[in-house]
Amino acid sequence: MMKTLAVLSLLFAAAFAVDGPSNCYKTCQGSASEWMVGDHAGSDGEGMVKVEVDLTGCGFSSPPVIHAMLHGENHNIQTKGAASGLRDLTATGFSLNIQKELDSGWTINADKAENHEWEVLWTASGYGC
Repeated sequence: MMKTLAVLSLLFAAAFAVDGPSNCYKTCQGSASEWMVGDHAGSDGEGMVKVEVDLTGCGFSSPPVIHAMLHGENHNIQTKGAASGLRDLTATGFSLNIQKELDSGWTINADKAENHEWEVLWTASGYGC
C-alpha cells in the first residue's frame, strides 16, 4: 500500500510540474522592504501593507514558484498574507499583501512596517529558458 501511495504521489507531482529542461531550472532569492498601502487597506491606509518584488534580474521565462516569509523586529506575528497574499505573479515580478488588525485596535500601515523593520524574505524557483 505504501509503495502504491508513493507512486501515485510521484505521478501527481509530475502531472503538475512545469515542463522544461533541467539545465534551465534556477533559483533566485532576495528580500523586499519598501512598504506601501496594501490592496485592501482601510480608507485611512491602515490594516494592510504590501511590497512589490522585481524578478527581472532572475531571468525566468515563466512565472516561478514563490516561497515567502515575513521577518521583523516587532508585531510581525499574527499576520495574514505571507503565504497567501501573493498577487500579480509573472516571470518578472509579484506583489505581496500582508494584513494585520488586532481586536485591541492595533493595525499595520506602511510607516509601522518600516519602523518595525519588516521585510519579506523570498525565494523564487522556475525555468529560465
